[in-house]
Amino acid sequence: MPGIYLQEKIYTNSRKRKINKKRLLLLMAFLCIIAVMPVIYSPLFAVKNIQVLGNKNISSDEVIKVASFFYNKNLLMIKKGDVQKALYESIPVKEVQINYRLPHTLVICIKEREISAALPYLGSFVLIDSDGIVVKIVPKLDYLAVPVVTGFNVTHASVAGPPVIENNADSFKKFLELISAVSPIASELSEIHVTVDESNDTAFYLYTLDGFKVFLGCYDDKKIPVMEQILEDLRKNNRGKGELNISGDTPVFKPFNREGEGKEGKP
Repeated sequence: MPGIYLQEKIYTNSRKRKINKKRLLLLMAFLCIIAVMPVIYSPLFAVKNIQVLGNKNISSDEVIKVASFFYNKNLLMIKKGDVQKALYESIPVKEVQINYRLPHTLVICIKEREISAALPYLGSFVLIDSDGIVVKIVPKLDYLAVPVVTGFNVTHASVAGPPVIENNADSFKKFLELISAVSPIASELSEIHVTVDESNDTAFYLYTLDGFKVFLGCYDDKKIPVMEQILEDLRKNNRGKGELNISGDTPVFKPFNREGEGKEGKP
């Protein structure tokens, strides 16, 4: 019997120690919260400055205007995702990184989108990147070296979002694949024409600045290096301008019979 009593006493003391440890931990957590609360709600780390890094074409003022909602908020309480979301929805940025420099500076580092093509829209041009996001809407292209894309009917466009294409959403997706593939030679292209053939497949015509017409047919990334190689050979050997058809298994080059035939042959 004394042994049983001793075991019960040891168990009771152990249980009390565990309860005391839990109470101590809860007390410490409560004290930490009490200590942190004044810091969170005090102006000690309130946002007073917003610094923008990485921008070239987008003005710092434009970024700061969108992020101005976060002025006077505590740096330690700002969710980076909230700042990123506000910028992605308003400004054509590809990436956004958020940091802070105590005590009062919110640091926004952005990566801008690069313009890949221009789509006619209401007498102006919608400039998009390779993801199909509108970077800018301009009245004219001036000296911008990007291809003009024809064959789409843009019904609506706004900066930082994709343009609305009438009845051609699938063709637009295929076009984005193409524009990414030809990005190394995009500055050599004057126009990309998109059409739908009799089989309801999307087909592409490419026009170069120096006068070649290329019928790509359906998009296939393997065709791009073939096109580049043949065009380089045609130019090097001075074989004149003409239409290069690489829609089939065997490329075919047909010289133009008269000046301007390349454009007259466009569908």
